[in-house]
Amino acid sequence: MSAAKDGQAVAVVGMACRFPGARDVDQYWVNLVRGDSALTRADDAELTAAGVPEEVRRHPDHVPVAGRLDGFDLFDAEYFGISPAEAAAMDPQQRLFLQEAVHALEDAGWTPASGRRVGVFCGSGDNAYAGLLDRPDRPAVPDSPATLPLRVSYHLDLRGPSVFVSSLCSTALTAVHLARRSLLSGECDLALAGAVTVRLPLHHGYLAHPGGVASPQGTLHPFDHRASGTVPGSGVGAVVLKRLEHALRDGDTVHAVIRGSALNNDGAGRQSFAAPGVQGQQDVILAALADSGIEPDSIGYVEAHGTGTPLGDPVEIAALTGARERLGVTTPCVIGAVKSSVGHLDSAAGMAGLVKAVLAVREGVIPPTVGHDEPNPRIRLDGTGLRISGRTEPWPVPGGPRRAAVTALGIGGTNAHLVVEEPPGDTTDGPGADGPERSLADAPDGAEQAWLFPVSARSPQAFGRLCGLLGERAGSFPEGDVARSLQRHRAAHPLRRAWVASSGAKLAAELRAAVAPLPRQPVTVTVDPRAARTAGLDPRLPERLPALRAALAPSRGTGSAAEWFGAALWALDALAGVATLVGAGAGEYLALAAAGGLPADVAVRCALLHTEAVAAAEPGADLSACERLLSALEKELAAVAFRPLTRQVRSAHSGEPLGVGEVPSADRLLDMTRGEVLGAEPGEPPVDAPELFAGLGSWGAWLSLVAHCWERGVDVSWEIVHGPVGTRAAPLPSYPFDEVRHWAAAPPRPAAPAASAPGAARPPVEPELSPLEHLAAIWREVLGVPEARPDDSFFQLGGHSLLASQVMARIWERLEIRVSLGDLLEAETLGAMARLVEERQAAARLFTALAPTETGERIGTIEL
Repeated sequence: MSAAKDGQAVAVVGMACRFPGARDVDQYWVNLVRGDSALTRADDAELTAAGVPEEVRRHPDHVPVAGRLDGFDLFDAEYFGISPAEAAAMDPQQRLFLQEAVHALEDAGWTPASGRRVGVFCGSGDNAYAGLLDRPDRPAVPDSPATLPLRVSYHLDLRGPSVFVSSLCSTALTAVHLARRSLLSGECDLALAGAVTVRLPLHHGYLAHPGGVASPQGTLHPFDHRASGTVPGSGVGAVVLKRLEHALRDGDTVHAVIRGSALNNDGAGRQSFAAPGVQGQQDVILAALADSGIEPDSIGYVEAHGTGTPLGDPVEIAALTGARERLGVTTPCVIGAVKSSVGHLDSAAGMAGLVKAVLAVREGVIPPTVGHDEPNPRIRLDGTGLRISGRTEPWPVPGGPRRAAVTALGIGGTNAHLVVEEPPGDTTDGPGADGPERSLADAPDGAEQAWLFPVSARSPQAFGRLCGLLGERAGSFPEGDVARSLQRHRAAHPLRRAWVASSGAKLAAELRAAVAPLPRQPVTVTVDPRAARTAGLDPRLPERLPALRAALAPSRGTGSAAEWFGAALWALDALAGVATLVGAGAGEYLALAAAGGLPADVAVRCALLHTEAVAAAEPGADLSACERLLSALEKELAAVAFRPLTRQVRSAHSGEPLGVGEVPSADRLLDMTRGEVLGAEPGEPPVDAPELFAGLGSWGAWLSLVAHCWERGVDVSWEIVHGPVGTRAAPLPSYPFDEVRHWAAAPPRPAAPAASAPGAARPPVEPELSPLEHLAAIWREVLGVPEARPDDSFFQLGGHSLLASQVMARIWERLEIRVSLGDLLEAETLGAMARLVEERQAAARLFTALAPTETGERIGTIEL
């Protein structure tokens, strides 16, 4: 392959799916290899419970079979900052895709720190859910299918192209093709592509109209002599794409490589708008192969569209055989189709096929085509090299990499075709973005073996489930791989815990102990060099931490104290999120430097002078040296330009804090040093404040210090617990969303109020309710929350400007008080909004008291 063509390759670095019978990719693959079918038949009791009307259940053409998706009414609204009321009004397709987008990006190792140039290309079925709701008013947020990628980009803060894709049954592969093109053109660094379909209200069956494409028997037989039609299903899938050269550079896990893709339309070259066309399908195959630059005879598997219809299947095979004849290809190639396993997933159909093909080339196994026994007599395969397999079979490594093709065909004629290749060797052993570096497992001789394992979630329930899942899997992979994955490939959420453990078994035991997470809270660290006199700086730390080694290079050969102080400044810079530093003795100079008040070099020189002056004042020492040292310290401080602090610094001697924005003074520091020279001891540091220098005394102590800070909300760069390492990412469990049911059943409409004559008085406002009570009731209605407290934040409960406009409208309807949208948003909390309404009520009462009477009496002067 030419270098130019190789540069057009795109890696699949992340995948996620929920298909009938499978909540994730792993279960999907198990089902495929076993040859399971998730098409299920519902009995009358299930149909009744699902709300299927009796006239539908008794209809002679009703077929109670479908590829059903469990739990499509569940959603973790809090994770995305969506209010319960808005979640209940959302199309469940969008809710499902949001969650699977998170899982796919998580599988790709993406975190917000990785960069925001992530494109989103996705599609869905029609919003049939909206038709089931009794909503005379427009929803607060637009609910058309086209908002799907926009929601993903907003809620995950992604800044690349955000494009809704719709080509009916070929939507998913169309999205992948467009995502690939966007990557190759440089519009984004990472691309999320996928689709979702939830068939409502026919989730438990369908009507098989005579002459239609649906199977009257409720069975699906791709390319088979029994083929009578397709069976609908629901599902969602997404892949994350990255340019192959960048994925290899960054050490990403590559599931497969997309070598080429093409997209076209049949135009008018078919019998009708809904009919397939041979020529268009053949052309798209040829175009994708040409785009890939590979030898066509190297493709050993084709995941076909395979709807199981008597007309569509022969047309698809005719196009495939025609393309191979044009290219002179007769090498062996297996044809498969996944729809008989999960149903026809409409917009998401191509995603089920693509994920299957990716897994097949990666694992070297071709799953069976369920429901296929003997080819349709209209299909001719003799002499073509093509065959359809009804059993699981190994895919031996050929002379080159395993390659597959995937086809998706849409009603209306849009055809998509992809060429997929197995990953290039063991891509997960790459050196990482910063080049080769010693793994943590290869620590210096005699060094302590320990790893830091951070875990976080957005709710206590999700945290508990995640710990349980990790506890089951943590011991199955090398400790360094697990640590790397948790540190670098998982987003950091508000509720956190971090463990330092020397083995996967010990980590698993910790995870199973059901420890409660810690919320974010201000972190205080004590900076007291006296701790270094006891433990000293672990000389192996710089060997493990390249950034520390570089920071200490200028101070090499100047004495151990200078190295200690340099290491302390590096550590304080690495833990920049620590809110308060408590400085003791020489540590106060270092703390002020870390907070931006002193230049680092000045702080180190002053800390050294302070240390030497205190030592010179000890009994039997040369007191004259002490005076010279104090004089030199005074000159250093007199020459420095102090700067405002960026974080709080508290003196352990005086206990006085300097807040953010305050500027330290030379007198304060000189008084502190003189006091210690005269024998004053610093006060006791806060009990819960770890000591920085003690944390530099050993590898385990350093990890424990970082863990203490991170689990309380300090976001750190993980290079501070190991250098850029070459360990692989471990396939850890996905985030377990804290899902609850969000389903807006249509309530009975209230009777319409009697018409009022023009100018009739409004119904009286309930006098017994206070503004706070009224506002609380309005919040409960608009946000869908069970309760609202005065200190609750409108935004933290999922509110936004569109919902605030509904609050504004209800305040006017119930209280006849006009409040601007800007004032409401600025107030933010329930209590502040209620006070705002009270102020407007007071102003309205005053205006009423001063208003002219009907007799024309004018306003007089009133003393206020």
